[in-house]
Amino acid sequence: MKKVLGMFALAMAFAVPGMSYAATYAYVNSSGEVAAVTADTAAQALATAPNMDIHSGVMLLSNPNDGIIGDTVVR
Repeated sequence: MKKVLGMFALAMAFAVPGMSYAATYAYVNSSGEVAAVTADTAAQALATAPNMDIHSGVMLLSNPNDGIIGDTVVR
């Protein structure tokens, strides 16, 4: 019985791949295009977003397939 429970626990660990809170954040890159980055926190998104415009911040997207990605921002 212990072996079955151990195997069940191991299977559940792989079935739920991450208790990570990674989310998708949108930002404006230096070309003025809205891009996306995946990060655990907004601070991590700010730190890891490639080619981020100096005046950009990040915005949490509730839907990673949001149509805003790829839009161009007029400065």
